[in-house]
Amino acid sequence: MKKQIFSFITAAVLLGGLSSCGEGFLEIDHYDILEPEVLLQSEKNIISGLNGLYDMFYPERGSGTTDVQSQWNIKPQLAFSNYPALDCQASGWDNEFTRHEWRADKDMFYEGWKQSYKAVDRANRFLAKLEGVDPSIFAEGEKTKNIIIAQTRAIRAFFYSFLAQNFGRLPMLMTGDTYTSSPEKPRAESTDITWNLIIEDFKYASEILGWKPWNDEKGRITRGMTKAYLAQAYMYNKKYAEAKKELGDIIQSGEYRLNPCYGYIHLEDRVWDAESVWELPYPHFSDLNWGADGKNDATWWVAQLTASPEYGGWGSLYISYEYCESFEAGDKRLKYSAVRKGETNPFTGETVGASAGFEDDFVTSESMPNNFGLKYWKRHPGSDGIIFNPQSAIWMRYAAVLLNYAECCFETGDAATGWEMIHTIRNRAWGNLEVNLAQGDFPIPLRTEVVEVPDAETFYAKYRTDKGYTSDVWKVALTIERRHEFLAEFSFWYDLCRTNMAKEFLDCEYPKNQGWTKRTFDFDPNRMIYPIPTDEIRKNNAISQSDQNPGY
Repeated sequence: MKKQIFSFITAAVLLGGLSSCGEGFLEIDHYDILEPEVLLQSEKNIISGLNGLYDMFYPERGSGTTDVQSQWNIKPQLAFSNYPALDCQASGWDNEFTRHEWRADKDMFYEGWKQSYKAVDRANRFLAKLEGVDPSIFAEGEKTKNIIIAQTRAIRAFFYSFLAQNFGRLPMLMTGDTYTSSPEKPRAESTDITWNLIIEDFKYASEILGWKPWNDEKGRITRGMTKAYLAQAYMYNKKYAEAKKELGDIIQSGEYRLNPCYGYIHLEDRVWDAESVWELPYPHFSDLNWGADGKNDATWWVAQLTASPEYGGWGSLYISYEYCESFEAGDKRLKYSAVRKGETNPFTGETVGASAGFEDDFVTSESMPNNFGLKYWKRHPGSDGIIFNPQSAIWMRYAAVLLNYAECCFETGDAATGWEMIHTIRNRAWGNLEVNLAQGDFPIPLRTEVVEVPDAETFYAKYRTDKGYTSDVWKVALTIERRHEFLAEFSFWYDLCRTNMAKEFLDCEYPKNQGWTKRTFDFDPNRMIYPIPTDEIRKNNAISQSDQNPGY
């Protein structure tokens, strides 16, 4: 590991500053760095140290920070989990993902690795110090201490999950293990070592934390979050019965439900609704122009990085024609997820392809599809004096819990319940939960009458044959439902790889040298995980090029 020394930081992520969830979480000043001895003297200071761990979910801004650090939750998360599947495509420096030609020296790999290990390092330091804390300093004694430990272990497990999904075998830093104490450490012999720690941490946290956020502070990790990610870890290890139990607990808890309108999920003014299992709200400052940099580093340019360049987008989230043409009639998720050439963005009033130089089906020198993601392009970049967009990064939704539960049901012989879960998702997708909602100023017409939803098993049996899939019908159904449900969120490519559907999906949905996209590369199974970053190999003498992931 690269050496990096730092003390606990009480930087606030300022979730409590949101007008819609002002229960007080992190409504605190930005303190100076606290030395560990000071940190351990009071409950207030220890909670400030915990808040510094939550800060790792957000970007880092300021002098010396890199592009990836400042755009955390877009880069690398959106790129890693979407671009290789080709529904979302990238131009410029990131076009190599669309071609499956990424290299180990790509900045996103090392920055994603470094930021995640920084979070692990910080959690390990904090846990080591907590071990010696006298419970009597807390108002509720051992109970409070355990709650703080549980949140810390869940944060560590979250970042290890991200690392394991992307890079496979990892150097393992344990409690008290830091960049300073372990500047060089080899990769673990197997991914089991990593997943076992992840499972242990999330299991511990799920037994300590409640369904409601601690002290009713929205933004805290809860039992629902830990069980959802614990189930995901089990699924990576093909322990479907164990995962099914955790997911079933979430469903039976009654704490979560689908948002009645799919189009409401990514609105700026809807924060931590009942579908959010793990969400990262961004501050709703009165001034979100350039001056916001001086208030907090938890800001992002999500509109600029996803809007069409025709209307001021910097990076742009291009959506394939294959994705747009893959929907059944009546499925409203397309309208809520993408705006196609010739269509008008209902939130900004801007028509794609209406300007000189942007009229073609494909744009830019890399021939990107002239369609764009709508989930994050909810305003014209920089409109109303807002440079930084106060829109949440939603990592885990209840919809994912239901579809993961469906997968576990199929894998454990309960197909009827699996299809029932898929129908629940599709019923919302067809807009049937919108009936009786007030239209208000929502710019996309809501469903006013209940409609019949096509039977999923019947539809996907034919879809499977027509497209040339060979996997079971239920696996095809889950793949395409995830495709439509989670466009540009943080899971689809990972799910394709975890379920061993990546090759089949690309071959059936993006056949080589055919269709709009005209994929030119052959599928390489080595590309289902990313390379160990070149800089890590160069700086860590315990990892050599011979230990690189196969194919790199």
